[in-house]
Amino acid sequence: GLLECRPQDLLPMPNATTALNTVVRSWQRHYKPGPEHRILTLSVAYGSTKKLLRQVSSECGAQLDEVVVEFPLPDEGPVLDALSNALRPETKLVVLDAVPSNAPFVLPLEEAVALCRKQSPDAFVIIDGAHALGGLPLNLRRPLADAFVTNCHKWFCGPKGSALLHIREEHQSWLHPLSISHGFGSDTASGFYWTGLSDFTSWLALDSVLEFWDVAGFDSQRIYSQYMAINAAEMLTDAWGTDVGVPLHLIGPMALVELPAIPALGSGSGMSYEQAEIVQNALYRRKIEVPVKALSGRLYVRISAHIYNHIEEYEVLRDAVLELS
Repeated sequence: GLLECRPQDLLPMPNATTALNTVVRSWQRHYKPGPEHRILTLSVAYGSTKKLLRQVSSECGAQLDEVVVEFPLPDEGPVLDALSNALRPETKLVVLDAVPSNAPFVLPLEEAVALCRKQSPDAFVIIDGAHALGGLPLNLRRPLADAFVTNCHKWFCGPKGSALLHIREEHQSWLHPLSISHGFGSDTASGFYWTGLSDFTSWLALDSVLEFWDVAGFDSQRIYSQYMAINAAEMLTDAWGTDVGVPLHLIGPMALVELPAIPALGSGSGMSYEQAEIVQNALYRRKIEVPVKALSGRLYVRISAHIYNHIEEYEVLRDAVLELS
């Protein structure tokens, strides 16, 4: 299968955010962390994930730590070194992004989880794979982490409101849905399938999505998307005289490309969120939808690619930025 896992270890979710909340809140109830414990995530973790972990920290007193990721990123070494330095024996929960949405790079999961197991052997490790299904090759038959969440509405092209939670068998007895209803208490799966009145059409439509990928080629899509993201990134850096935010081998279906100097923003060395918004809005007025990120004092565009994209679309972005600069 696409995920290479046992069906009984997979649970339907409306989105990755709900899946993360489900796992983290169940972990909190089961393990009862306190002020002597620590929680760890990336500095570029998804915004709602940070809010969730801050809330858990404020409730139980556990210290919340961040692995600081600086850009441009020369290779995976600095991220793994920063992770290694941040892990402690008292770290009990680790949430890692397979591909951070705010600053996309492919985290080397095998090495990262191995560090967690070595330096924080009691930590519960969650992989936020919101962009992973269809964006990365996946094999959960022998899962590296304790839990893995992913969305179906992104690169997999499923409908909104469809996501998946994979959790290892030894943790399923204490995993509870956020809403307790009639299905709760029979078995783990029943508690999640019947949480009150729900619209199942998003999940039921996934069969049609699978049929589409049987024809279109799921692996071919992933390879094409990665190729297009890299090709577009190289074209943009050549035109703008800049560089990519991460090395090519860490690029999946999204890429960070540094913007050239834009006179209207001033000549200061540290670019901020406000300046990123100015550029993003200027591009939007030119009918270009692309996030602009302020990372380590630099501005980057976050481009994405899928099977329906072609290089001419990124050339429109190239020319618009050259007009601004």
